[in-house]
Formats: sequence, C-alpha cells, structure tokens
Amino acid sequence: MKRILIMIALSIIGLSLFAQQYTGMSGLIHVPSAEMDKEGDARVGVHFLNREFSPNNFSYHTTTHYLSITPFSWVEIGYTCTLMKGIKVIDGNATDGGYSHKDRYFSVKIQPIKEGRWWPSVAVGTNDPYGTGNKDKLTDEQIARGDDGNSQYFCNYYVAATKHLYIKQHELGVHLAYRHFKRDYNSKWNGIVGGITCRPSFARNLRAIAEYTGNDLNIGIDCLLWKYFLLQASLQDGRYFSGGVCFRTNLF
Repeated sequence: MKRILIMIALSIIGLSLFAQQYTGMSGLIHVPSAEMDKEGDARVGVHFLNREFSPNNFSYHTTTHYLSITPFSWVEIGYTCTLMKGIKVIDGNATDGGYSHKDRYFSVKIQPIKEGRWWPSVAVGTNDPYGTGNKDKLTDEQIARGDDGNSQYFCNYYVAATKHLYIKQHELGVHLAYRHFKRDYNSKWNGIVGGITCRPSFARNLRAIAEYTGNDLNIGIDCLLWKYFLLQASLQDGRYFSGGVCFRTNLF
C-alpha cells in the first residue's frame, strides 16, 4: 500500500493541465474558463454524466466520449459524442431501446487576450453551435413551444476571463464567465457563472475546483497521472457524482 501511495505522489509532480472534461475542452467542471491547453495537446477520453448534470430533457445517466486538439496556442477544437436512449416499437408497443442513439457536436474556444501581469486572459467559445434534425417529424406540441427540429442539447455561447494569483507558491485561479444556452430547458445555467481553483505547490498536477453554474454549487478535483492520464471527479451540488478519464499527449 505504501508503494502505491508513493507512486501516486510521484506521478502528480510535473505538467499542468486544465479541463472542462466532459466536453474534452479546457475549463473547470461544468463552467468554461479562459485557460487553454498547451499548443499541440490532444485528448481522447470518456466521461460519466449524472442525469442531474445533463440537460433537463435527459432523464437518465449517460456518458460522453470525445477527441480534442489545440492546434495553436490561441484556439481549441473538440468533437464530443453523448449516448442517448432510444425507443423501440415491438408489436405496436413502445419500449426502452437502450443507449441506441448518439448526439454529436463540435466545440471551439478562441483566446484573443493572453494573461498578463496586470490583466486576465479572455476567451470566447461555443459548444454545439450547429445542429441537424428533421422538422417534418416534429409534433404540433413541439412546434408550438418553438422547437426548430435541431438537436443542440448542449448548445451554448460564452465569454470568459481567468486570472491566476500565487500565494506562497500555491496557485489560485479566479474564473468568471457569461454564458447563454440556446435551449430553454438549459436556461438555469444562463448568466454569470464562475469558480475558483487551487493547485498546491507540492503537487502541481493536482487541482481542487469549486464553481457556481448559475444553478448549482459544484466541487471537484482533477489529477494528471503518469504524464498522460487525466482523471476528474466531481459532485454536482455536493451530491451527484460525475467523472471521467482521458489520455492526453502533445503531438508537437
């Protein structure tokens, strides 16, 4: 047991990494930030989403898997797939078809202002900006409430600012963002959101996170193990677990 603890302690000394991991993009837990991955960084991973973490029209737990890359120091691009349950009709009866569908979307973040001594970094970004669908299959009720036939369950746009402070070699991050979701069922996460992060001097690859999503107070932790594996665990509103792991490497 002592050997395992020593290996873990040694493995969390090294590179820095930031993650809004359920999308594969840099950020906090659910809240975006103005931080960026290192130029050339790529991620492949999977994340478990508690149903409380997902859009309100998801009434079940699910998972995402993703691929993301930072081709330049000022831009990140991600591609995310979320498993969705479908419906099977057998002998005229509708039954649960299991996780037979996927929602796919792109994410983009651009950082026009890098952090300086006296000013924060600033970034603008979006998740799921373009959706596909079929309006001919909408019900009268869906049309009446303004559904346009596109999915875009995770569609949102944001502008974020981040500033890091160093206190006795400990790193404290302060993050503030304004975010707007397209779908009304995600409106609880609209408006001003933000959080704080803490990276202790004795374990640079260990980061504690506390954030306000506009509706919930989330806490979490992420850790980079053996230089390539990023783990994140979080509790939404201090109760509902979500978490995942990704493989991260630098292509340059």
